[in-house]
Amino acid sequence: MIVDVFNAALRALVATFVSLSDAFNPLAGLAVASALIGVGMLWVVGKTSNQRAIVRARKRMQARLLEMRLYRDEPGLVFRAQGHLLLENCRYLGHMLRPALFLAVPMVMLYSHFDAVYGRRPLQPDESALVFAETAMEGARLELSGTESVSITSMPVSARATGQVVWRIRATGDGQAPLLLKTPHEEIEKSAIVADGLLYVSSVRTRSWWQRLLLAPGERGYHSEHVRSLSIGYPSREIGLAGWETHWVVWFLIISLLTAYLLRGVLGVAL
Repeated sequence: MIVDVFNAALRALVATFVSLSDAFNPLAGLAVASALIGVGMLWVVGKTSNQRAIVRARKRMQARLLEMRLYRDEPGLVFRAQGHLLLENCRYLGHMLRPALFLAVPMVMLYSHFDAVYGRRPLQPDESALVFAETAMEGARLELSGTESVSITSMPVSARATGQVVWRIRATGDGQAPLLLKTPHEEIEKSAIVADGLLYVSSVRTRSWWQRLLLAPGERGYHSEHVRSLSIGYPSREIGLAGWETHWVVWFLIISLLTAYLLRGVLGVAL
């Protein structure tokens, strides 16, 4: 399917980039990627927005702020300037809405791929996790088989409120191999990784094409009328520098937005 081919190409691109920066702190690779994406975002804003209207809206906002300062002893004029300032802010946001719409889908897709590297980490030996199957079937009708590096340590538990069947697994050794879910109708594989380092970790495998495109691009789809998705609760990862670690999105937003702001004059884009 086209979605799976597209996802495979993006996974290969992300994996190649990560391998080039594997010898450094994860933040170094993320910083480079964030800066490049910041430049790309700035270019999209410049090409898809009304730059003249944005400049006019900014100048009008500045004029309203000066008006409030100039007539600070005249409450009526200050209130009027505040109303005009609010109106100009709305106009400014309206001009920025079009580039935001152009950026929305690509940024959601990039988030999913980056989160698979910087937001999740593989299991470690002797570490446990949960496996979730979204299905209307009872757990007694399902069988989950482990691998040499991952063993199944619990019976299936059906959570009717969420429409899930849950197992507990335990990492027993390094390696990457698929877990196998057997139903009365089909067999579905789900990749499981036990390893160190910065690797692409696929948490969810789903049959839905739009979820694979936007939310779960790590594995190809499958055909099943009974199992909507199969996922592993991999531990979250935090990255940072000098002992200060946090979610990768915080670093991404700081670096990409700062890059776009600093280079707006070089590329001639009004923000």
